[in-house]
Amino acid sequence: MSRHYKFLLCITLPIFAVFLVADLLSKHFIDASLPLGGSAEFLPGFINIQTVHNSGAAWGIFSGSQTFLIILTFIFIVILAWVAYAEKTKNPLFHIALGLIFAGSIGNLVDRLAFGYVRDFLHFEFWDSFPVFNIADICLCLGVAMLIIYFIVVLVKHYKKKKVESGTDNNSN
Repeated sequence: MSRHYKFLLCITLPIFAVFLVADLLSKHFIDASLPLGGSAEFLPGFINIQTVHNSGAAWGIFSGSQTFLIILTFIFIVILAWVAYAEKTKNPLFHIALGLIFAGSIGNLVDRLAFGYVRDFLHFEFWDSFPVFNIADICLCLGVAMLIIYFIVVLVKHYKKKKVESGTDNNSN
């Protein structure tokens, strides 16, 4: 087994499993503890618990389009799996990002398939207009940000390498 796949198994898979379980258990616990529309203090002045059923994506976009969102998520997961397979890196940032994105995508996909909506419950108390979210959403945001950082670093390194190679060629003429 190549080192790339060992990284997938040793970093990506555990990150995925831990955060998927955390997402699904937190949603279950909140559902069992608070009625829909209920709220409770969590971190006073910062985050409270507020149960919401979201039939759309972030900020309610595509509200009521569950079939579209389910198909889009499946397509996204397949593309991400291909990227995981094709990008043969041992960079931990890449593998942590993958684990987080897979956990977030599948956590919300499970909700859409099981309930027809996503169970959201975290709300910034200091930012009333910010949408209610869940652990899967946090995983997606962090994972995508980390993946963007990873690819920016890869592009910068590639650009610098090309610049050095072309500079070496110019100096030898």
